[in-house]
Amino acid sequence: MSAPVRPGAHQAPPRRSRRSDTSETTMGASMRRAAMPAWSLLVLGVLFVGPVVMFESVFGGGQGAIAAGVGVLVGLLVSWAASKWRWDLLSIVASVVAAHFLFGGGAALRETTRWGVVPTSRTLQTLVIGAVEAWKDLLTLTPPAASYVGPAMVPWMACLVCSVAAGVVTVRYGRPMWGSVALILCGVIAIVWGPTGHTPNLALVIVWWVALIAWWSWASAIGRARSGTDIVIGMSSSTTSASTTMGGSSRQVVHVWWRVGMGALMVGVMVAAAIPAASLLGPTASDRIVGRDVVEPPVDAREYPSPLSSYRHYNKDLEDSSLIHVSNLPKEARVRLGAMDVYDGTTFGMSVANTDGTAGYRRVGSTIPGRSADDAELETNVSTSQLLGPWVPTIGQVHVLRFDEGDPNAAAQQKGLNYDLWAETALTTGPAGEMGYTMSLSMPREHADSEYASVEATRYAGGDTNVPKDVDTLAAEHTTTARSDLEKARAIENFLHTDGYYSNDDTINSRPGSSQDRIQRMIGADMLVGDDEQYATLMALMLHSQGINARVVMGAYREGTSGNVDLTGADMHAWVEVEFPGVGWATFDPTPPRDQQPTTQVNKPKSVPKPQVLQPPEPPEQPVELPPATRDQATDPHDPNGLHIPWMAIGTVSLSLLILLGPIVLVLLAKSRRRKSRRKAAAAEAVRGSWDELVDTAIDSGLVVEPHLTRQEVAWALASQWAPETPEGAEAPSRKSRKSGKRSAADVRVPGWSLFSGAVPRVVTVARRADVADFALTGARSQDAEQAWEDVDELRREWASSVSVFARVRHALSLKSLRWRRRASRQAAAASGAKRRSLMGRMGRRKGKR
Repeated sequence: MSAPVRPGAHQAPPRRSRRSDTSETTMGASMRRAAMPAWSLLVLGVLFVGPVVMFESVFGGGQGAIAAGVGVLVGLLVSWAASKWRWDLLSIVASVVAAHFLFGGGAALRETTRWGVVPTSRTLQTLVIGAVEAWKDLLTLTPPAASYVGPAMVPWMACLVCSVAAGVVTVRYGRPMWGSVALILCGVIAIVWGPTGHTPNLALVIVWWVALIAWWSWASAIGRARSGTDIVIGMSSSTTSASTTMGGSSRQVVHVWWRVGMGALMVGVMVAAAIPAASLLGPTASDRIVGRDVVEPPVDAREYPSPLSSYRHYNKDLEDSSLIHVSNLPKEARVRLGAMDVYDGTTFGMSVANTDGTAGYRRVGSTIPGRSADDAELETNVSTSQLLGPWVPTIGQVHVLRFDEGDPNAAAQQKGLNYDLWAETALTTGPAGEMGYTMSLSMPREHADSEYASVEATRYAGGDTNVPKDVDTLAAEHTTTARSDLEKARAIENFLHTDGYYSNDDTINSRPGSSQDRIQRMIGADMLVGDDEQYATLMALMLHSQGINARVVMGAYREGTSGNVDLTGADMHAWVEVEFPGVGWATFDPTPPRDQQPTTQVNKPKSVPKPQVLQPPEPPEQPVELPPATRDQATDPHDPNGLHIPWMAIGTVSLSLLILLGPIVLVLLAKSRRRKSRRKAAAAEAVRGSWDELVDTAIDSGLVVEPHLTRQEVAWALASQWAPETPEGAEAPSRKSRKSGKRSAADVRVPGWSLFSGAVPRVVTVARRADVADFALTGARSQDAEQAWEDVDELRREWASSVSVFARVRHALSLKSLRWRRRASRQAAAASGAKRRSLMGRMGRRKGKR
């Protein structure tokens, strides 16, 4: 049995005990004590500026700040509504989920929305999948992340959830320090998911912590004054009078600004002691480890076959096939596929990526990190076909690379885009081979040899393995007179270009590949015979032997062309580049002219000593083909039409819907099962169940119910509060009741009830039937149960018609009645146990007296 906080206004209930009045007053005071002023949310909004600024450091362009700021604004509004209307946990979670789908697109996914605000199907899909994947994406892509679609969901979700938690805990429950935990957690997330090596301004950090300590001091003074512990100078008289009624054993007069000033002074002393201590610990004390420092990038270019392994296939088998179409190609520009700097005995490949992001493939968005679209000199369109591997052809220094939206694979290609700033090359983990994209780029300035001659080339750091013999001897023979690194490189280039012969025929003297045996046979033969792959490899190895850092670049170009160009397999080339610090990369073409063919097939040994036993020649290397990124149609024998069912997407969306809607369905099922079990019980149990159902409905509607009052006290209070349309003295027949011919509450007589048997409100009749079922000798009949449930249904309809649709949905999903029943059962069990122990104690004392 239970009762709301306020008693009936139209007909007084039986007098309650002093103990119950005191309990109710204490509960109301505790509720007033728990609340904080609504303007506390404005203070939290100011304190959230710190995390918002921290999120912006990894995005740039304002995208991180906008997503985080909108998340804070929406979250504080939700927390204000939850505190004002005292929503339960399920209602708060549902509001957060609804806000995520309504405002998440405009805050973090504007590229996917219509007019920057209205969510589209792509927006909703990204909001569901990105809720999980965005956290990993932000750690693995290269900052700034503003050009990538999806990672901005991290600041949006983090600030939304943390601001809701901070606002509800601070305002509704009056715990500002506990509410600040969510605020600090949001800042920690911003740091962990932030860029490497970024240190915020020390002065701003100090100001933020001073403001937080000042807020704690102010909120503590307000909370203690509202609870009656302290008397604060300057507070309103209403608060003072409320606190005096509470009483307190240790109240004191407090000046708020004095307390705030002391808190700020404490922070200042701590900072003054911490800064010198940190400087004494050395520079490593300021190093910050963020999440991306411990997460390995998902792409390792060494896992893919080197572009050089496909050179002979392009140059020989696809000689006349169009591989790359470029519009608006700059004059004398070269299209790059890959740049390789480490030899492993089989071919040149990519070295390990640097930890600072200056070398190696890093995940990017459409804009290359550190470059702006405004700085690009020109724009060009590129389309490819029949290319092997994940390589994306590039030109010059790319600023923006955006795949064509009309291509069904464009989204996957854009999502898998990776760029190597050191090599100025790109790859995609999405479907490759057939691609179409637009590049905004700038061409580096060409340098004369005189600019390179005065600069020493970058030193070779080692890394080659299984290098063919006599490479160093051959390099030393042709660089004896060179006085600079540039002259050494030009001397080697001139020797190979002039004395060598070109051949791409699969003969014994011109086998494909650049393995150790192939290069060894090349330099041990009477004539140097090979193609671009062998000459570029040999020159890079000769430069490495001289301590000069060099790399092999493979790409395509046709001399003297510009504008719209179709590059075929015959236009594929490999060349060598040498880095001169402060100037740039110098280009070298060691391959002889293609019309410079060998005149003899005799393979006479040169004076250079050869190994005593030569390994048998390797068979021709077949072009390495990567497995297709997408499944061809009609490959499944059970699916002759080749239809592809996106099981992964279906599973992800289904799991997300189950997580979002599962709790709602469980609550509705639990309440429906409880209602059916009460209604289908025996007559007496069904009558009592009708009263329990009515009380649960009142609790879910927001009334505070206490379990220590009688059914009659509850009923009369409900008649005045929960059914406000009740007239004074009795409930008038409702319009719906008059039309249907049903009896109104004023005409009801409860069989078996003799005391106060006059006309009473319908709520009271339900309570009287339950009392008759409990205490009358005749108990209850099935007709009484039917009438009781009809009254309950009518009361529920009247209540539903008096509130909004949103209120009905929110109350239907409320967990208050479920929790209240469990708490009442525990209290009843505890009271029964105490009564039994008291009875056993009295019996024991009686036995002792005897």
